[in-house]
Amino acid sequence: MLMGIVDEDVQRVRDTADIVAVISAHTQLKKQGANWTGLCPFHGEKSPSFSVNQDKGVFYCFGCQAKGDVISFVRDIDHLDFAGAVEFLAAKSGITLRYTDQAEGDRREARGKLREAMAAAVDWYHERLLTATTCGSGASTATGCASTRSAGRPMTGTSW
Repeated sequence: MLMGIVDEDVQRVRDTADIVAVISAHTQLKKQGANWTGLCPFHGEKSPSFSVNQDKGVFYCFGCQAKGDVISFVRDIDHLDFAGAVEFLAAKSGITLRYTDQAEGDRREARGKLREAMAAAVDWYHERLLTATTCGSGASTATGCASTRSAGRPMTGTSW
């Protein structure tokens, strides 16, 4: 058993997730013979060196040597751990995962809810910045708000 997710569930996610659909969300793929090819999403290139074999469920880049299956692709492209990648793919495929330790399942579920709340908050604040008509100091745009808030101080990091 790996990372707290039952092995059979990991294999079911691996078998169910369409590697071409997952990778196509990050780069355009074109069918060439038995494989799909395109520009590698992991490094900049001008000619396609990225190959996906849908039947085997694997990918390989001849340029940077990135390789793996659908789970490792999601891990690498979205910077997730193994369990996070499996959970992401399971959610997209409608698969309910079982955990080897109930407490682990509860912790990951709570963490997922916190991530969703954080994403909703980011979206809400982003929308407010884009649609703000005033920031209370007479500025008429989000950029104006930022410049009036800095009051001549250089903006470094998150310090205002």
